[in-house]
Amino acid sequence: MASQLLEDWCKGMNVNPKSCILVQGVPEGFDEGTIESTLEEHIAKCVVRGRMFQRGEGTYVVLCEFDKVMEPLSVPKELEVVCNKWKIVTVGSQSLKAPASDIGFLKKMTAFLKREGKTMADIPDLLGLSPSAPDQETPSSAGVWEKLLEKVLDKAVQPCPDSCAYHKLRLFSGSSTPLPGEEEFEPWLEHATEMLQEWAVPDCEKRRCLIEGLRGPALDVIRTLKLIDPDVSVKDCLEALTHAFGETESSEDAYCKFLSVKQERGEKVSHYVQRLEKLLQRAVIRGAVAVEEMDQTRLAQVLRGVQYQDFIPLHLRLRERQKSPPGYSQLIKEIREEEERQGTHENGSQPCEATSAAFTGLPGFERMP
Repeated sequence: MASQLLEDWCKGMNVNPKSCILVQGVPEGFDEGTIESTLEEHIAKCVVRGRMFQRGEGTYVVLCEFDKVMEPLSVPKELEVVCNKWKIVTVGSQSLKAPASDIGFLKKMTAFLKREGKTMADIPDLLGLSPSAPDQETPSSAGVWEKLLEKVLDKAVQPCPDSCAYHKLRLFSGSSTPLPGEEEFEPWLEHATEMLQEWAVPDCEKRRCLIEGLRGPALDVIRTLKLIDPDVSVKDCLEALTHAFGETESSEDAYCKFLSVKQERGEKVSHYVQRLEKLLQRAVIRGAVAVEEMDQTRLAQVLRGVQYQDFIPLHLRLRERQKSPPGYSQLIKEIREEEERQGTHENGSQPCEATSAAFTGLPGFERMP
């Protein structure tokens, strides 16, 4: 009925209904200027052609005209305006009802086009399918939008040449007798996890390349998972491989290993922090440390574990920064710069006694045990 009202109203006003919309649910207090500016913000510039009061609803129905033909798929079905929902009606909108998943996709696509300064109406031109050509269908024709979207997806999901070879994972079998060129599980898992996270392709493609790098017992584990669930995720595959071939280490064990590591004699502070980071990552994976607590946990252990160049944490005022700790990249950068400034040598020898004694008297300085 709303679509018919739109068409009849446009016919009476002698305007093209395809360039107009009907806005339902507009409360009192919204003048023409406010309505036009609101619609311009969310859709495009328009002009109010008329309004009608709905007695039963206590709101207004407003007819608005744009300066071009509006494709129904480019117009949202409703707008949230000051705690009110404005329902938008376009010509033929009753035949454009779609499942919630499709509506969500169209909203995301419309938002993407808006960020790029485009609208759904621009898609035919972008794809070289301008509806102005006499031998082509218009976007309003049945099935044309489906063809357009297929072309958009085909262009967006073009596989890169040799992409799988570029991201080819290292070999792992899990056999008692490792194959030539095969790695131990932990280094293999670290490499595979990093590569799969960075690869911007669908999960099924990641799973295919993961399986290509597996042999023997490791491949059997994934085959079993696929028998249960053919669409098993890469995350679940890696987790199953970890259970089968990874270290049987509890979260408490991982955290204890992290806390027990100290700087060794002759080791630079930067090298110690790099060695510490691997243990921290393992503790996070095991659930012993929350991701959002990594920076604070790392800094606390650095302050506990540095034993031989303890003047470096002092110069960087790390103890005073525990409430707002630096991230790993910033921390290692500052430490390396301080090592360079102090002329710290590879042997990591302690500073002279006079220098240490001078620092000991400074406020906030405590030598680590």
